[in-house]
Amino acid sequence: MMGLRGGSRPGIQENPARDVPATLAIVFLFVGLAAGRPVVRRLSRHPTPERCAAMLDRYAEQEARARDRRPVLPPPARSLDAPEVTACVRELLDAEVACALRAGWADELERCLP
Repeated sequence: MMGLRGGSRPGIQENPARDVPATLAIVFLFVGLAAGRPVVRRLSRHPTPERCAAMLDRYAEQEARARDRRPVLPPPARSLDAPEVTACVRELLDAEVACALRAGWADELERCLP
């Protein structure tokens, strides 16, 4: 081919000094996106223990109804210091619990959670 030396393309100037900041910017963008999600989750509003207990009770009731296909008595009230309630408060967002509390069926409730 005419005009090509050493594999470079005609009309394109290679400038390694300009490539380094651009490459670093791309790397920092991806690192920021990967690290940003946990930070945003940590700083977002989390549900109260009462809302978590209500969601877990609702889920248990919906699961029982789906298996038995007959009316089920509501489960006894869940303790607010139960491990699953504590985990819910720590790991879920208030918006996720609100979505789960609006769900009519267990599989719909599961889609609200990460």
